[in-house]
Amino acid sequence: MEFKKLALNCIEQLRPYFSDNQCRICDCTVGGTFMWRDHHGTEYAIEDGLLYLKTTFPEISFAPPRGPKSGRGSYDRIIEYCAGNGLKARLCSVSDAALEEILGIFPGAEAISDRACSDYLYRSEDIISLAGRKYSTQRNHINRFLKENPAWSFEPITADNLDGARAFFEKYAREHIKDYPAYTEGNRKALEVLDNMCAYGQFGGLLIVNGGIIGASLAEIMGDTMYIHVEKADASYHGSYPMLMNRFAKTFAADGAAFINREEDDGVEGLRKSKLSYHPVELLDKYTVVLG
Repeated sequence: MEFKKLALNCIEQLRPYFSDNQCRICDCTVGGTFMWRDHHGTEYAIEDGLLYLKTTFPEISFAPPRGPKSGRGSYDRIIEYCAGNGLKARLCSVSDAALEEILGIFPGAEAISDRACSDYLYRSEDIISLAGRKYSTQRNHINRFLKENPAWSFEPITADNLDGARAFFEKYAREHIKDYPAYTEGNRKALEVLDNMCAYGQFGGLLIVNGGIIGASLAEIMGDTMYIHVEKADASYHGSYPMLMNRFAKTFAADGAAFINREEDDGVEGLRKSKLSYHPVELLDKYTVVLG
């Protein structure tokens, strides 16, 4: 196999290989793959109608092959490539369903998961309605937001407000500095998505108070799931995050998206606490598998 660097202009060529994402993990989406391509050093190859993705950071690994003919032969091809290049045959971003298939082929394979990488999956109807006692805290935050900010609105991102959305993300990145590369890269790629919304196939929404943008999200829908790839808000406005998430879900997930994936918590304690407070229906584990 001959691998090439994954670039933004590859999206249209590779998009069909993502259309059958049934596992609901964000790594198997267009956004999840292309937004993190530079951070992970992603390369790709196409052989016999299958897409192979190789990541070089934090270690050389291969995503499960994508395409209609994946099976034993596709994994054997990875093993052969690794043997010829002095590499360990290591798979990454393996979903539960893919793991079951792999272990059926390679019973001796070693699989490990990292809780910090598990995606949070919610029912859209729960995030839209916030009904019941378990969501009373979120409703209270939203009610306070509404009381303190009567001049609020929510708008989908369009050509008319795109510059304002970009200015918000740039300001957010300047004012919120965190000392880990993935956070910085996420801020950079949010701007790339804004500049290439059609290519990415993403959409976005803005939370506005008194004419100023105080929150924004970017997402895509694949199958029955909406994947929120970016979610930023000015926390000095009490309730801005639950308000943003609720309005975003009401606007974009009400028709056709039964689930919402809000991605990982990266092991950040505050982020984990927040995402758990919305009562996910499932934590989608991702495995690293060594084929042996």
